Amino acid sequence: MKKSIFIVFVLFSIFYSCKNQQESDLNLKHLDHIAECINTDLCSVKYDIFNLANSLQYKIPFDKDVLTLPKEKYYFYSGKILFCSYKKSQSAVYYPANKTITNQLKKIIINSESLDTLFISSIKKNPLLSQIYFLDTNSFLRIYPYIDVINYLKSSVDLKTFIPYQTVKKKPFINDNAYWINQPFADPYGRGWIISCVEPVYYRDRFLGILSGDITMRSLQNKYFSSGTELILVIDRESKIICCTKEAAKITKIPQIREFRYYKPVTENIYACNNPSLTEHPNKNLRNAIKSLLSGGTKEIFFMDSKKYTIYKSHIRETDWLLLKIIN
Repeated sequence: MKKSIFIVFVLFSIFYSCKNQQESDLNLKHLDHIAECINTDLCSVKYDIFNLANSLQYKIPFDKDVLTLPKEKYYFYSGKILFCSYKKSQSAVYYPANKTITNQLKKIIINSESLDTLFISSIKKNPLLSQIYFLDTNSFLRIYPYIDVINYLKSSVDLKTFIPYQTVKKKPFINDNAYWINQPFADPYGRGWIISCVEPVYYRDRFLGILSGDITMRSLQNKYFSSGTELILVIDRESKIICCTKEAAKITKIPQIREFRYYKPVTENIYACNNPSLTEHPNKNLRNAIKSLLSGGTKEIFFMDSKKYTIYKSHIRETDWLLLKIIN
């Protein structure tokens, strides 16, 4: 009798262990699948920006002579800031006040008009891509979709001081690669918190400016973190939350990032990640679990408010983010 009970106990233990292992594997597979989908979206943006930067170098005749700027298309706000009238199929342009428009800059402004077709094509191919722009070394901007530049940049902002330009101004053009700004920052052009994929642009070995493809955190949230039941979050290498579901925000007791509010024109780099690091969380068990995941683990158990939780980890290669899923 005792032997039979022992055998039943062993079989039950094996069954229970296999069941737990199967659930663990399913959760890891689910998380890896989400991470791969996000990574695929990011790669698509990167390749488009890379190919577009290539096109700028070889297909846009930036040195083609230009006599004057068409007055029916380009205007000066209060006689100072250059902009153009709205048209759905074209980009907006901007050039700060108190800067001379040289003949060389006229060439950039007019000859870069052919970028509009390439910009539109990139936006159509990448639903996650919210905007794309070219910024030259004089702080001339061409951006699509069209925005009201006078509303967001009326204080005559030098766009070269912002993080996308500063990130790549002294970096080389690298085949099959691009530079990610993976910490969300306030978009100067009014689209809230964004991350950016940026490439330096060269013309005949001369640094011409930058090309940037931007993804709003709002679109990333809506596509991957809108679940009302799952506890999923993405963190950076400092364990600060980049994006998360509502339930994940509740369990970590760290609020979701609120959308950036434009009370006045943005004149400096403003970052979104002011939340505390999860490695500094009040709950010691969660702190230790996060530290273990950062060190290479893929699964950890922690207790919070007398409840047991399991946390799984996957990796988003493009931005070097960690994707986490919590099961209770």
